[in-house]
Amino acid sequence: MGAAALVCSPLLLAPGTASARPTSVSSRAATPQLTLTVTGKSIKVDAPGRLRPGRVRLTVAGKGSAEIARLAKGYSPEEFVADLNSFGAKNDIKALKHALANAQILGGFQGGGSGTVVLPSAGSYLPFSLGQRGVLLGDPIVVRGAKRASSTPSTDGRIIAKPGLSWGGSSTLPAKGRLLFKNKASTGIPHFIVLSQVVEGTTTDQVLEFLQSGDEGAPPWGLPGGMETGSISPGKSMTVNYDLPAGQYVVMCFFPDPEMGGMPHALMGMLEMIHLT
Repeated sequence: MGAAALVCSPLLLAPGTASARPTSVSSRAATPQLTLTVTGKSIKVDAPGRLRPGRVRLTVAGKGSAEIARLAKGYSPEEFVADLNSFGAKNDIKALKHALANAQILGGFQGGGSGTVVLPSAGSYLPFSLGQRGVLLGDPIVVRGAKRASSTPSTDGRIIAKPGLSWGGSSTLPAKGRLLFKNKASTGIPHFIVLSQVVEGTTTDQVLEFLQSGDEGAPPWGLPGGMETGSISPGKSMTVNYDLPAGQYVVMCFFPDPEMGGMPHALMGMLEMIHLT
């Protein structure tokens, strides 16, 4: 779930998007392509006529973000929308907890972003987008048949969400490449990545002080490079294609914590510095 829609997070600068690039995937069958195009009123879904469970290449087009969720049996898309809108409008923590208890979030991107996500089994998957006007839905993505054998694409590094609102993985990544984003099952809550470029030598303490200050201006150490992914539930992973300026970046998550009144994770200290070279 994107930070901008669920919380009024003081993002350092408007982040750019992860850029699409050709993806080479080693698998027993060609990895299907799924495209979600966000419009002002809906999400257009472009998917193969017959889609089996397994890894898919996902591209998001248009303005805004798009993510994929799988809802629990008996939990309707209308209830999902109502819960997210209630939290967004009134900071309704009960509604947020209800949504998280009944939906698995499998990843997504801002417009222009691409990578791969896994649709784990047969069933119906829901494309959704969080915007200032509330939640948009696309037509359900129906997945049928046995799981397709495929492997994770080769990656240039990892960013891992860990318990205790901390980050692990690679401290250095190439400025252009593909990363694996994994949310450990033991975190118990969804996470997403915001990468924001900062002046060399900036510390996480400086970032945290700025975020907790509530200042809406740009910090003196903020630089324009950046990207944001969609959320993934505990135990899930996705790959992200990106092309960013070289330099130092802060890794942040602004997912609202239901046990802390909806406070974004970054304001609770979920920050890490890495370098893109």
